Amino acid sequence: MSPKHIIIILLLLVVAYTAYDSMFTVNERQRVVVVQLGEIVGQDYAPGLHFKVPFIQHVRFFDRRVMTFTEEIQRVLTSENKNLAVDFYVKWRIDDTVDYYLSTQGDESRTRSLLTEIVENDLLAEFSKRTIRQAVGDERNEIVAAVQVQANQDAKELGVQVTDVRIMRLDLPEEVSESVYERMRSERQEVIRTLRAQGDAAAQEIRSDAERERTIILADAYSQAQTLRGQGDARAAELYAQAYTRNPTFYSFYRSMQLYREALGNDDLLVLQPDGELFKYFNPKPGSGSGSASSP
Repeated sequence: MSPKHIIIILLLLVVAYTAYDSMFTVNERQRVVVVQLGEIVGQDYAPGLHFKVPFIQHVRFFDRRVMTFTEEIQRVLTSENKNLAVDFYVKWRIDDTVDYYLSTQGDESRTRSLLTEIVENDLLAEFSKRTIRQAVGDERNEIVAAVQVQANQDAKELGVQVTDVRIMRLDLPEEVSESVYERMRSERQEVIRTLRAQGDAAAQEIRSDAERERTIILADAYSQAQTLRGQGDARAAELYAQAYTRNPTFYSFYRSMQLYREALGNDDLLVLQPDGELFKYFNPKPGSGSGSASSP
């Protein structure tokens, strides 16, 4: 190959490279700035093919989409001087390409570091206004809303818009967790002891009331039983009296038979005179009324 041909090939390569360096393509997911000698001469090109001055102008591409990062704050001090560990995430996007490039040189890691510092400072300020109970309760949403508004204002200098801030986890630092849990257990045990004492007192009161009602019921029942027993004894006495008046001889004989059954129907030894009053029905006198009653 002759030197002339080599020169032509080199010229063609230079022309091709110059033509290639004078064009750039932007897609829908990108934001662009064109820099010439350290100064921005173009920004936010529409998607498609564009041209620039080769070798002098340079193109910087940035992501147009919403980006997310997560961070953790080891110690957040509340209004009651209690420490919390906070995990959070931040969603952000480029809002002003020129400000973003001038403040961060388009470095995403630097942007993340600056946003982390902003959000951490805002979180520390919001938590310092609240107690732990408020922070983990209903005011948690108020905290992230206030942090998002303030962080978005602070991030405008970076050409960045903070679209969302969320707290993922709130926890106590490991070195104080055990002492806090022990205190919580002690408080729960105290509540348990109080409730148990109240339950024992209520149970004792219920037992006392039941015992008192039992005593009253038994007394009423005993009184009614005695009344009924008295009425029954009176009725029995009345019936006995009526029976006695109808046939005194037979009644006397019947009572004597009952006495014989009760007194003589066991193994006891009785020594009595045979002519005693007890044996009048065993040795009736001739012509007496008892003999006629025993003849049947």
